[in-house]
Amino acid sequence: MDNDRVLVESTLKGDTESFSKLVLKYQDRVYSFLVKMTLSREDAEDILQDVFIKAYNNLYKYDKRWCFSTWLYSIAINTFKSHYKRKKRLNAMDCCEEIPHAPDRYTNPEITAEYNEQRAEIVRLIEELTLEQKTALVLKHIKGLSFKEIGHIMEISPEAAKMKVQRAKYTLCKKLDESRKRGVLNEM
Repeated sequence: MDNDRVLVESTLKGDTESFSKLVLKYQDRVYSFLVKMTLSREDAEDILQDVFIKAYNNLYKYDKRWCFSTWLYSIAINTFKSHYKRKKRLNAMDCCEEIPHAPDRYTNPEITAEYNEQRAEIVRLIEELTLEQKTALVLKHIKGLSFKEIGHIMEISPEAAKMKVQRAKYTLCKKLDESRKRGVLNEM
């Protein structure tokens, strides 16, 4: 974390190599987050570029009281939201989701097919969450951020962040139960 602050200071003094080090350190993490949010590697790559361009252009706004990664995730969230709204406005939402394939350990084609069907259903159910619920859920349970960090990124209080995560989990569990009752999902 202190190293990040040193790299930020160096970048602000004109050392672009320092910013390259920050990009190398965080690009995989932010990309992984964006893939989970967009469900599209191509969209994630496009947004990732925008995130680092915005970070570079606004580096002087970075508040050293926060981790650099927290600041960067807030840029990623805002860039994702803009991208999402723009796509929605253009009515060009990509219905073709990236569904993870079954792990290699499944060699039985029937088990592989069932696994992929269940994963597709879970992804579909997550997509039905509100944008804020999905964001909070991914930040907490996939990225492992604290409620304080989530609150800062989403510009809400830590308590509100906790509530959004809880509501997202409740809504998702309810949808999973409904899906199981319809026979779409089996107990995993």
